[in-house]
Amino acid sequence: MFTQHRGLSVLVAALALACNSPTGPAQTDATVVNAGCWFLVTTDHTYYQPVDLPSAFQVDGLAVRVAMRDAPEWGSVCMGHMVHVVEIRLQ
Repeated sequence: MFTQHRGLSVLVAALALACNSPTGPAQTDATVVNAGCWFLVTTDHTYYQPVDLPSAFQVDGLAVRVAMRDAPEWGSVCMGHMVHVVEIRLQ
């Protein structure tokens, strides 16, 4: 009986940790970069590949403030973490 409860506790703990993954919107300053694919490059040099970057913001070198969330259902041949743009504006 103790083993069943312990197994359930481990499962609940694992699910709780998974629910805290950073999939919600994150706001940051970034620069739009065209390197064959569009990227949002943050100040810490992290590359994000937006799957839905509005055409008005597809300008190489553009400084933006962007809110984004994970796009785990997308894949790409380009490097960079796939994200959805939730909100974007000029800096």
